[in-house]
Amino acid sequence: MSGPGPQVAWNDPRMKVLRWVRPPAFFLLCVGVIAILFNLAGFLLAAFKVSPPFQPPPGQPPLVLELSMGLILTLVAGILCGVLSIWGALSAMRLKGYGLATVGAITASFCLSPTVCIGIPITCWLLFTLSRPEVRKAFAP
Repeated sequence: MSGPGPQVAWNDPRMKVLRWVRPPAFFLLCVGVIAILFNLAGFLLAAFKVSPPFQPPPGQPPLVLELSMGLILTLVAGILCGVLSIWGALSAMRLKGYGLATVGAITASFCLSPTVCIGIPITCWLLFTLSRPEVRKAFAP
């Protein structure tokens, strides 16, 4: 079998577990990458003081996105959650680090970027998959 993770033969008992774990772990990996890209774009937009695409009501000054401490902390936390999601997805694909795979799945469901819309179903899918006794046993050293 090709791709990230252990290269096991088709008759290896872990192959069944890899078939269960790899799809949600791959999607978790995608969510982590998108979250990082989104938050980096947020930094760039705030650094260049780009105005939002919507217009304020008449009589109010136009809105401008500026770097504030709250925005910086939110974007850094979003990047950190994206990194943890990627790390957890790679751990799940390698069948090493059960706890890290669980943490990676949970961090994809934090409301720090729009990826939470796809992160929550993927979190549920991966956590459900990780809760199976066969999967937990395959993660054991």
